[in-house]
Amino acid sequence: MRKFNIVFMIVAIFMGLSTITSSAYAQQKPGTGSGLSISPTRTDLVVNAGATADLHISVKNVTGGSVIAKPFINDFAPDGKTGAPQLISDSSIESAYSIKKFIKDVNQFEFKAGETKNLTIKVTVPKNAAPGAYYGVIRYQAVPDSKAPNNSGGGQVSLTASVGSLVLIEVPGEIRQQASIETVSAYLNYKSGSIFIRKPNKIGIEINNLGNGFARPSGEVKVRDMSGNQVFSYKINDTNPQGVVLPNSTRIFKDAIENINSPGRYKIDVFISYVNGGEVYTKTATFWYIPLWLLAGGLIVILLLVLSVGLLYRNYITKTTKRRR
Repeated sequence: MRKFNIVFMIVAIFMGLSTITSSAYAQQKPGTGSGLSISPTRTDLVVNAGATADLHISVKNVTGGSVIAKPFINDFAPDGKTGAPQLISDSSIESAYSIKKFIKDVNQFEFKAGETKNLTIKVTVPKNAAPGAYYGVIRYQAVPDSKAPNNSGGGQVSLTASVGSLVLIEVPGEIRQQASIETVSAYLNYKSGSIFIRKPNKIGIEINNLGNGFARPSGEVKVRDMSGNQVFSYKINDTNPQGVVLPNSTRIFKDAIENINSPGRYKIDVFISYVNGGEVYTKTATFWYIPLWLLAGGLIVILLLVLSVGLLYRNYITKTTKRRR
């Protein structure tokens, strides 16, 4: 019975370990949807106060009939994680960073199936515009053209989705460049942590933009093992165009990591600059990789030691009792 209990305990430990999770915590492809495609999906402009610039957008009708493209200009807010825009649909709410006051003439238009419209939109920045970052999205929604012969009839499809192109405008002047590295964490898929029983596959670096311009962090991340050997490194935000952190917001930059093979403690060293040629900021974090087999083996060793001590103690008590008799 005692042997059975020991085996049962070991099996229970393995079952418990199997349920442990490892938390101890805009691409440039043309957008498509609603029968339209749009490119580019993001445009960066630098426009002086009192000046005008051209914004170029290409919209294509990818439906089988004629449509009317209705334009909208929306403010958006960052999601605080990926940097993905969250549209502000309430037109009565205007962001302090809105581009609506810069863009006035955006008209709807009709075009046939497969037709592409190359649009030039005027961006005019008022003379009294404060220096800093402004952003928004220009959207187009496709509505079937009821006047077109090939769209008549009761089988007409209602298209309500839309496609959009992000517009980031920077007005030069006294722009305050200030940012901080909030957190550095290892991730297994979508969960961050400090102890992992499976190899972590990502590193996430949370950047907080405290300035009034766009922060475009760049730099290097190095991962070292317990012996101080560098096992992996990569460039952060190494894309074209670079990802941005909007003013008064945070964004987590996640990148894949490799070569986390040996069990033990790993160190993450982050070296980041927010301005080209500017000051480099550093931050360090650590995590442990303890595979399930090692954790289970350690627990079994501890159990065996406890049992051994128990048996030795029992034998000692038995011998002492016999001597007294």
